[in-house]
Amino acid sequence: MNSPSAPERVSQRLKEQFAPAYLTVTSIVQGVALTALVVRVEDLYPEFGVADWVLALATFLVMVDIWHEYLMTVLAYVWTPTLLDTLIPFGFLAAELFLAHFVNDLRPWLLCYGLVALVGLGAWLQGQLRARELASENREIRAVLAGPHRYRGMLAAAAALLSLAGFGLYTLLGLDSAQLAVALIALAGIIALLASSIPMWNRILRFAHGEPVAPARHPGSGDGRDGWRLRRGGG
Repeated sequence: MNSPSAPERVSQRLKEQFAPAYLTVTSIVQGVALTALVVRVEDLYPEFGVADWVLALATFLVMVDIWHEYLMTVLAYVWTPTLLDTLIPFGFLAAELFLAHFVNDLRPWLLCYGLVALVGLGAWLQGQLRARELASENREIRAVLAGPHRYRGMLAAAAALLSLAGFGLYTLLGLDSAQLAVALIALAGIIALLASSIPMWNRILRFAHGEPVAPARHPGSGDGRDGWRLRRGGG
């Protein structure tokens, strides 16, 4: 049997190392961000009001959601990373560090959360584009996850828009006098975003176990019909 060519060996190595390398970087990034949040809360908690605790919880859940999104994405898809794939986790880190720092100040917190959501939207778009480059390897899982993944992208865009609008219109809308309400709305939105990962993860697990999964739409078909089912390794 002929051994693989040099380009094939490099390609295989890149694909095999993609998930562990990306998850390692993400683990480090989220660990640093979580440490910053813990240190900030430890320094300021004697002065915290209810709204501050809500923001602290919301910030923690943002970090959980980012980690879980990376977990789902890199285990479900395969692609060859680029410089942008390297930059995105550090973009998350910078935005999350500021998010943790302003956990006791609602207005800049809204700005930072909007930036986190924008980075998340960029990561979502990058993942979609990169997965399409290896269409033959990602076609079936993309079909299975088309609906839930698209929905999470829309939620990230909405979160960015609303947070940045809240920051820009903070004084005009008098949000300073309704900080607890705004914090609770932000927390509810983050919980909704985290909960939206459940259907996506369940589909990944069912597909991995070889169970039938009805896709919302076949990539590129445009008809939206789900009159066929996929199993792992076959149509």
